[in-house]
Amino acid sequence: MSIGYEGQVETHKHTFEVSDIGGWDLDEDRSIVPSIQNALKYEGIDAVVDGEEFNASVFYVYTKSNRATVEDALKSNEIWVE
Repeated sequence: MSIGYEGQVETHKHTFEVSDIGGWDLDEDRSIVPSIQNALKYEGIDAVVDGEEFNASVFYVYTKSNRATVEDALKSNEIWVE
């Protein structure tokens, strides 16, 4: 865990890629970001999710939680990442 100044926990940027984008019901104007955001919120993780502009299967999670915690939360919601 990274510790910032005055004992504050720093926000981390974690990069993930879903294993199979074909399993998502996406059209040209939709992304996986809202689903990822909702899954993390459901698991109690405060995070901001941003999608990769040129690759629909890649997304970034900005959170104070560590990577393993985020990955476990995604798996709990059957979101498989590489």
